[in-house]
Amino acid sequence: MLLAPFFECAAGYKEEILKLSRIDLLPRYQQDVVVKQVSSYDTTGGNDDGFSGKYSYLRKEGEKLVIADLKGPGVIQRIWTPTPTEDTIQFYFDGEQVPRIELKFMDLFSGKQDPFLRPVVGNEAGGYYCYLPVPYKSSCKIMYKGKRMQFIQVQYRETDEEAVAFSFPKEFSQPEKEALSSVIAVWEKSGKSAPFQMQDGFKQVTKSISLKPDETLPFFELAKGGRIVGIEINPQIRLNSRFKDLILKARWNDESVAAINAPLTDFFGYAFGKASVRSMLTGVREDGTHYCYLPMPFDTKATLELEYLKNTWNTSDQIPLQVTVYYAETKRRPDEGRLYTEWHRERPEPGKPFPILKKSGKGHYVGTFLQAQGLNPGMTLFFEGDDQCYVDGELRLHGTGSEDFFNGGWYALPDRWDQAYSLPLHGCMAYSIPLARTGGYRFFVTDKISFAENISLTIEHGPENNNIPVDYTAVAFYYCDAPPASNELPAVELLEQVETPDILEYWIQLLPVRAIGHGTGISYENIKEAQSGKNFEVLKVTSLHAGFAKFELEVPSEGEYKLFISWLKGPDCGQYELTQRQVPIKAGWRGTAGENTFIDREYIGNLYIEQGTNTISVRLEDSPGDVSNTFLLHRIYLEKQKSKK
Repeated sequence: MLLAPFFECAAGYKEEILKLSRIDLLPRYQQDVVVKQVSSYDTTGGNDDGFSGKYSYLRKEGEKLVIADLKGPGVIQRIWTPTPTEDTIQFYFDGEQVPRIELKFMDLFSGKQDPFLRPVVGNEAGGYYCYLPVPYKSSCKIMYKGKRMQFIQVQYRETDEEAVAFSFPKEFSQPEKEALSSVIAVWEKSGKSAPFQMQDGFKQVTKSISLKPDETLPFFELAKGGRIVGIEINPQIRLNSRFKDLILKARWNDESVAAINAPLTDFFGYAFGKASVRSMLTGVREDGTHYCYLPMPFDTKATLELEYLKNTWNTSDQIPLQVTVYYAETKRRPDEGRLYTEWHRERPEPGKPFPILKKSGKGHYVGTFLQAQGLNPGMTLFFEGDDQCYVDGELRLHGTGSEDFFNGGWYALPDRWDQAYSLPLHGCMAYSIPLARTGGYRFFVTDKISFAENISLTIEHGPENNNIPVDYTAVAFYYCDAPPASNELPAVELLEQVETPDILEYWIQLLPVRAIGHGTGISYENIKEAQSGKNFEVLKVTSLHAGFAKFELEVPSEGEYKLFISWLKGPDCGQYELTQRQVPIKAGWRGTAGENTFIDREYIGNLYIEQGTNTISVRLEDSPGDVSNTFLLHRIYLEKQKSKK
């Protein structure tokens, strides 16, 4: 990175860095602040959100692309892309002719270039992110010295001169280096311990409670002003998808509407019945501790409760839990909002986006949990939809795709958005093509979205026109000066676990597979069918001596399934046997053909799947001489059979 040869101290920049770990500041309103985003979204409403690069820059200046041209004072809070390159990116400040920051675009996120250090920058789940604040006093122009910029988001806040009277320093001072080191230390212990130290004035109360169906029990009450700084809950039994009936409630200052009223599992970041999130602020640790460290200031009174809704689909007679609340008797400041969460589940109508939050008042948005269950089998194309955030009647943030909103990218590709993965402020909660489901979370700390009058945050389902059916469940976290107009849960039946499509489709790219046997190998190739000339992506299994390929099939529940396989016959293909746990399903299965021939969804047989039996194996029988036997797999399908009652 190019740095100026002399030292310059940026007064106030230390505090800007420290905000990355100052969780105590989350309730604080941002005065005279407008939060906006530059992104590569397709302004025509289409889905070219960075693929071609057409919408990824403002203009050209010579051979360079102008990515952003911001007027100060302000601070860039977040930069995201799933497509970094080895080309150079430059940041020009305050009309200067020489860039203060110049480095490879990739090194903005790699952690190799000081001061852009992990985990404040990084990559996982397919996305590359940078949260190191980049302040600018009067202007900041971002230039790209490459032929094409693809997907990009630059989120920033415009503010007044007193708040940001400095620009990104030409060299970090020692206090600024120490501030960054302290932030890194906090982020590195994310999901392992609290992001704060117990201080003088902090108190704690621990209770053991046991809930019975149709019972509500308070576990914390304070009849004067104060603030909750942490909640830790340890269930004594393992929670799963059947525990949507265990409800976490909070109420501030005798407000008529609950501030928090959500299934406990959804509030702590479960995805489809499994604990998934280990963020800096909320989640479930390895030891089973459910934690929330979002500050909750209140004026005169606070009540926290747990409710066990009476129902017919959960057979637990009682739920024992141990609960600890950390708090201080320091009431809410006039410049702070109160924490509210809104839980919402909906199958949005065609043509309408899913509403994550619609709220009037003064405050700021700080977090999203989103679970998305597709209602059609196959690829999760509903996650092509963009997020859109209107603040005070103005569209200020427009995203480039659903996983992009959560700092991810490239769903359905190995080592990208392909499984649950937690980072300090964001992550993938789940991903499965066979079950047609995914989910993500993101917390907004320094990039919290301020609103003076109202906010509307939605997300599309499908690349265009909101036309792919989805069952969404969201928890929205925000601070505000007023409670929601309503915060009631639906009828208990609607809290039941989501239903997956009856047909499960397994794509070879993300299908867990093992080759077993001497001389057995697997590879991924494109094979052309002779008659149609069409290319098919296949998993190619080859074996000299009766080797096996073993496939693991994720299913939503045990039961009977019909098995179908799409594959290709060909000159190098021989004879196979398909088994489930050594039980033959189809023997004498021949793949030999004079030319490559595609076979679409051939019925193979029925499987009964219990826990531990969700695998099938294909044995490639010996070929004459030293010729390899080949199996060309394109897709696997399971069709759930209705239970007989």
